[in-house]
Amino acid sequence: MELSGQIRTPCPPDLLVAVLRDPVALAQLLPAGSKMDLGVDGSFAFSVTKSIGPIRLTLPGKLQLTPTGSGHDQVMTVHAAHLIGGKVDLSLDITITAVGQTTHLTYAGDLTASGLAGRVLQEHRGRANSVLKAALTRLKLHAEAQMNKPHIRSA
Repeated sequence: MELSGQIRTPCPPDLLVAVLRDPVALAQLLPAGSKMDLGVDGSFAFSVTKSIGPIRLTLPGKLQLTPTGSGHDQVMTVHAAHLIGGKVDLSLDITITAVGQTTHLTYAGDLTASGLAGRVLQEHRGRANSVLKAALTRLKLHAEAQMNKPHIRSA
């Protein structure tokens, strides 16, 4: 399924990229009880646990952010798999541009899934864009909170 949208923020592009690469901030995008760890290669290993009716799935996976070579733009690739529950793949092109005092984070990509995870996503297909936008909005709010923190200067 195709995903796309845009989020606007007063945060500078450098701060958005820094927050996108922060495992603590990224962990806020995952459901409660999930884990995220920064790997030595710069990727993020994660584990998402989700209850679907009587079934409880734990999907371990990997998230990779790769700069595109165009300013602050990034490619986000996520792969999660469960032996019984199927697999989920997400590929997003994230474009971060400053327009005056506003930064635009635009995303477009594809979400695919198979097995039980695929059936669940198929049932909730209409919500996929809104769920992704809500997650990226939480990330934006985290960045704005970082931007608004007073800087402590030593005397």
